[in-house]
Amino acid sequence: MDPVYCAQPKKKACAEKAIIVHEDEATFRQTPTLHQTWAPLHSQPRIPTKGQRNSQKILGAVCPATGKFIYRHQTEYFNAETYIAFLDEVLLPAFYRRHHRVYLIQDNASYHKKPEVYCWFAKNRKRIEVFQLPPYSPELNATEKVWWHTRKEATHNQYFDTPQQLCQALFSTFEQLQDDPAPLLSLVRAFS
Repeated sequence: MDPVYCAQPKKKACAEKAIIVHEDEATFRQTPTLHQTWAPLHSQPRIPTKGQRNSQKILGAVCPATGKFIYRHQTEYFNAETYIAFLDEVLLPAFYRRHHRVYLIQDNASYHKKPEVYCWFAKNRKRIEVFQLPPYSPELNATEKVWWHTRKEATHNQYFDTPQQLCQALFSTFEQLQDDPAPLLSLVRAFS
């Protein structure tokens, strides 16, 4: 009897897709920032201030193709530990999908280059690949447009009596961008 040969089923070629995500950090201070605005002729607008230096720190990421924006608020300084927590707990759950690798674009903050961050990227290389922007090039990071929009809409020319009021203004602006990414898409479209 002749042997029976079974053809091995061909494995499906799994075309890996990628989603590009830009990440950045920003600090928003309770101290008011003056910015261009309308005012009567020869009358400079005045904004009260308490002179306090309370600040709120935000880690954020945006996908220029979809306008999807995510963020994490913290009060402590940015460091390797808080950055890894953001990547692990917020960024990957929001953007990673099976067979869709995340291409993360980040700036050259010192804590982005710590050994523990490199180790985290090595452990997660099947899900995420990191790309460094050239030094001193914020114009190449789409998340900078989110910060610009937030300052324009929420913090410029505004007085915040308490840190909670500043947080409320920030979170409200971020939620609007999450609910309706159209304004953000028009800002970040060039990055996709």
